[in-house]
Amino acid sequence: MADAVMDATSAAAAAQHDQASKTLFGYLGEKGREWKAVYDKKRPLTLLELPVDILRLIVKEITHTNDLTALALTSSALYNLAVPLIYSRFDIVWPDGHIASTESKSVDALTYGLSTLCLGSAFARTTRKVFRPAAPPLAKFAGNEYAKYTKKFSLGNGPNDWVAEYMITKESGKMLGTLVAIAVAKMKNLETFVWDMPTGVLSDIFMALSSLGDQTDNECKLNRVWIRWHDNSENLAVVPSSSNPGAMQGAPAVVPLGSQLTPIGIMLPPSASHPPPRPAIPYSEYNCEFPTFSVLPSLKSLTVLDIDELGYLDEIAVLLERSKDCLQELRIGISAKAAHKDFVQTWDGAGLKQIDHRARWPGESTIGERRLGGVLGVLVGKIYDIKKRRLPRGAEKPAAETVVVEIPVSPVTSVSTEIETPQDTPPTIGEATSPHHPEHQQVDDAVTGRAKTQLPVRAEKQPRSSPGGRRRLDGKLKLQTLELERVPLSLQVCRLAFDWATLSSLTLLDCAQHDSLWKMLRKQFQPTPLGSGMGLSSSNKHPASAPLQYHLALKYIHTDTTSPALITFIKETLAPNTLEVLFLQDRRRSHPAPPSVMVDQIFKGALKRHRSSLQKLLLDSSAKSALQGAAVVADAIRWRNWALTTEMVLYITSGRMSNLKELAVSLDYKDWVRISTGQVSTRC
Repeated sequence: MADAVMDATSAAAAAQHDQASKTLFGYLGEKGREWKAVYDKKRPLTLLELPVDILRLIVKEITHTNDLTALALTSSALYNLAVPLIYSRFDIVWPDGHIASTESKSVDALTYGLSTLCLGSAFARTTRKVFRPAAPPLAKFAGNEYAKYTKKFSLGNGPNDWVAEYMITKESGKMLGTLVAIAVAKMKNLETFVWDMPTGVLSDIFMALSSLGDQTDNECKLNRVWIRWHDNSENLAVVPSSSNPGAMQGAPAVVPLGSQLTPIGIMLPPSASHPPPRPAIPYSEYNCEFPTFSVLPSLKSLTVLDIDELGYLDEIAVLLERSKDCLQELRIGISAKAAHKDFVQTWDGAGLKQIDHRARWPGESTIGERRLGGVLGVLVGKIYDIKKRRLPRGAEKPAAETVVVEIPVSPVTSVSTEIETPQDTPPTIGEATSPHHPEHQQVDDAVTGRAKTQLPVRAEKQPRSSPGGRRRLDGKLKLQTLELERVPLSLQVCRLAFDWATLSSLTLLDCAQHDSLWKMLRKQFQPTPLGSGMGLSSSNKHPASAPLQYHLALKYIHTDTTSPALITFIKETLAPNTLEVLFLQDRRRSHPAPPSVMVDQIFKGALKRHRSSLQKLLLDSSAKSALQGAAVVADAIRWRNWALTTEMVLYITSGRMSNLKELAVSLDYKDWVRISTGQVSTRC
């Protein structure tokens, strides 16, 4: 009787288990059959008998390419799982320069890898047919689908003599560019494209990247592009000379004496004038590749380094307009050879424009190389108009429409407020130049150092379109990361064309007007009492102990020119314990001049303020440029300017900076503290 009851119970449990299995397989859908086959085996499974989803998770944990290659040779099932991981990244890393050319083959790994992406498994199919003529073709060698697995294509920089062989002005460079274009056109899942080799990038490659947006499902996965340009001046030795001045490379900018610095840029004196713009040039005489950035799909991250031609900026402006709603990272670097050219400097004047809206390509532009707002003005030329459009004739209001309002310099002025700098005593170029930074032209008094501001008060809103019919542009780039190198800053563009509330990472390297930028940001985004809003009225008094509301979210700052304005900005404008990465250098100062900021100012103004949040810290006062003679001795001791004292070392290692992970500082020998004394934590 008991056995019958047990049998009935077991049968009921088995029936219930089978019903649950059927329900589960039903939820699995198409994969239910695979799992049912596994369930029916009723025994431990071997590796290859595991479901494909489980195998894929196992293979995904293998990160070394050699291990994946060995795994792919074991079976067809593992081959199909390993190949997508093997070809998901295509990274070319050049060997060290000291390796002799005899130690490597004449055809390098770059060509081998690209041939695989372009031709697929043609080599494997051919060798199998040669050595085993009667063998049937393998299904895993059919087709050419390796490139579709590539998500990142990266071509790094290498030794100069090796890289020079691939310049686009040479046959080998043309061949390399053609191979890359063919391979990229097959990379349907490409997300990141990096070309860090300064050889030039053919327009064919940009058109191949553009074709990725022509997918059948209308989904382009490309979101990050990184380009380092080559020296276009070398093309002048290859291209025949032309009588057309537009085909020649621009000369260094010459700023006449008596020029004024405005929030937009350099305003020439009445006695001087800008050079006449060049006429349109034919494509055969154009010095750059075309098309380039103007044909790319919208991106989330764009990096363009070593720019030395204005045409690249014009094309980047087209891409920024297309990507303005999704762009999160922007990195722009000007070539050292082009840092003093006309198109790089910030200019201001009635007859200047940011970009030529009627030009279909950069060669058709007829507005010249001196652009309104300089590099930044060109980049945002299709998003933001620096100068307001004039009212149509007959729509002008009486002079009483604009009123000069005497107000204190309020830190709570709205970002969108139009501030006009008084021009009664504008500084000249010589007066605005800082003695510590002779190459940088400061506009402190002209932009941010005034106690009075002219605020236009208009009876009516200005029309949103120009007399010619083009709508006025007043958009903003909502970036999270902004990095600029050798880009003179136009303060009006910086203030009105970028949404500083969303910016979390800022890098400025050798950027003129940087000091004025910190002062402007400090006044524009000074913390306000919580609940007071962002208005001009200061009638409501708040107690000194009222909590403050901070309007910036910067967590990463890197600059190679440290000024008191920067330290004050970090101390007063950013919320306490919010800055995570701080890289401060002092490389732009001439060696005889003393530093404008001492290490104790940095320690008190920045480090203590953000001691609980800092994760990475770099303090470097050494010079980058190579000097000769007596200058070497003076430069060799520059690092001592920012050497930490014993008290600072004790503070950093006392546990107060608990989140600090990376530290790069200078220590003088006399300030070393013996670890054996127990005064310094060994965690540092």
